[in-house]
Amino acid sequence: MVNAPEFIRSTVVSTRIRLARNLACFPFPSKMKSTHAEEILHLISEGLKEIDPHEYVRYELGKLSDSEKALLQEQHLISPALLKKGDNRAAFISSDRAVSIMVNEEDHLREQYICKGFELYKAYERLMALDDGLASVLDFAYDKTLGYLAACPSNLGTGMRASVMMFLPGLTWTGEIKRVISLLQGNGMTLRGAFGEGTSAEGYLYQVSNERTLGLSEKEILEQVTEFTMNICDQELRAREEMLKTSETGLRDRCLRAYGTLTNCALLDMSEFMSKIVDVRLGIVLGFLKAKDRQKFDEFLDDMQPAAFCLNNNLEGENERFYDEVRAETVCSVLPKLVQVVRRGSR
Repeated sequence: MVNAPEFIRSTVVSTRIRLARNLACFPFPSKMKSTHAEEILHLISEGLKEIDPHEYVRYELGKLSDSEKALLQEQHLISPALLKKGDNRAAFISSDRAVSIMVNEEDHLREQYICKGFELYKAYERLMALDDGLASVLDFAYDKTLGYLAACPSNLGTGMRASVMMFLPGLTWTGEIKRVISLLQGNGMTLRGAFGEGTSAEGYLYQVSNERTLGLSEKEILEQVTEFTMNICDQELRAREEMLKTSETGLRDRCLRAYGTLTNCALLDMSEFMSKIVDVRLGIVLGFLKAKDRQKFDEFLDDMQPAAFCLNNNLEGENERFYDEVRAETVCSVLPKLVQVVRRGSR
């Protein structure tokens, strides 16, 4: 079986730190007028320019096309909730597209840093540097007892959510995921779908994060999320061993059939691609398939998301059948360069 660091890389997909902040002397977004929203947007824009005039690009959602908004959501740079808001809502995104600041969502500011792999402390340090810079030019709403004030009481205190996106086919397959969810909930943690609260766990992807932000320091939150992430990684390892012990041949067949379909097709709709690529990913972590370069494989998955694929291939306005043809050609061409079959006895 693989060693611990490699196993963590096969289980943890990405890391995110998010901070909820509000400006003093302004109503929360649910209560404010459009003039308030416009003024807040202006203040934050000017504040970011003072920190670094060239680092952040402003995206006003009211001026973006549907495909551009879909792409930002696919990349987790904006939330579904921000898309539902009215005018004077925007996102400021860093040049490396790792940091985003959503303005006038549930709170005046939602700062976040997202990166591949398990990098909680790296994410925390970068985002806190941004937050300290903003605090030096903006007046955040803060109470000595309650900490940072937020529209939802669950974000009082540090206002920080530390989350880890995890690939958990083993725990899902064995049914142990229900016990894990219960354990997390009993310890001030939560397990949600890939896009956060209220979403399903598509493709065995789950977001593990702290539920409490009040009464804990930022350091304590990071330690708690790290501890539970490592614990879940260990449980997932055991669950994958159980999968192989009880159903190796059937799982091998399922994963290789998915790989064979994806690399030998003329038409491929998005639904079929998503269901088959999940089995390819499963085959990689179980050792039936080998990713030559996991980072490039992850980048390929990102590029195959609907909005990204459409924009990258200039497919806007084309019919669905043409999409399916181009998708099939792309996958048949690229996937064999990234993933190869591992024959029996060579694992």
